[in-house]
Amino acid sequence: MEQQIQDLIASIRKEGIDEANAESARIIEEARAKAAAIISDAKAESESMLASARKQLEIDRAGAEASIKQAARDAAIALRKSMEDRFSSILRAETAAKVKGKDLVDLISIVLQSDASSKAVELSPEDCEALSAELAQRFASEIRNGLVFRPSSAVSSGFRVSEKDGSGYIDISDEECVNLLMPYLSESIRRIIG
Repeated sequence: MEQQIQDLIASIRKEGIDEANAESARIIEEARAKAAAIISDAKAESESMLASARKQLEIDRAGAEASIKQAARDAAIALRKSMEDRFSSILRAETAAKVKGKDLVDLISIVLQSDASSKAVELSPEDCEALSAELAQRFASEIRNGLVFRPSSAVSSGFRVSEKDGSGYIDISDEECVNLLMPYLSESIRRIIG
């Protein structure tokens, strides 16, 4: 009987160990499955975050490229405008320097060749004063027939010839000469700037 009790205890012990081993194997398998699921979820989340970061990086890169292109365009436009302004200034100064004194009187004479009697010639106040004697001498007969020379603050260099009735005028001022020449100069500048 004692042997039977020992066999029974051994059998109970073996069943308990087998159950404990089975339970521990089940717990280990569950833990492995949970760990695999956690790792899989973590990998999926990291891949998603990485894809999102790459997408945002591409958007940022495209935005930076667009900003650089816009800045380059703005700089080219500003450079072109600066060069046009500079050339316009040089052209205005050169035109004003060339249309002075005797050259100015000669130009007025050419413009007035056809009919001077109904005309008014506007000059800068400085040119009108400096050239008054020469103009009076050169155009004496035209002045007797109605030609008028007068100063105008609207003309800084060069001159304007207008009909006394205001029906039309010819503008040979430095400003108008620059305005007429700038489109051609601008084309040259565009070729230089590219």
